[in-house]
Amino acid sequence: MNTTAVTIDQIKSKLSQIPIEKLPEVYDFVEFIRIRSRPKAKNIIKLEGIWKGLGFEKINDLESEIRKIRRDSEKQLIGRIDKWNT
Repeated sequence: MNTTAVTIDQIKSKLSQIPIEKLPEVYDFVEFIRIRSRPKAKNIIKLEGIWKGLGFEKINDLESEIRKIRRDSEKQLIGRIDKWNT
């Protein structure tokens, strides 16, 4: 049977043929499908303000400081690579 052609009335008629002691299983299965079919809530994490109060606001030119740290790190890394190659 084509799943798009199944109607609620057809499902109800089949349910009437199920033994009463099996109805809790049917209910659990229907509930499982219903919950699984719900759109999932997006887990949005806001990062606004995570650096606040950590001292970065005391740095006058943060961009220049970052560039300096990158240059220093690059020099250290190149120095280590040179040692490995000798």
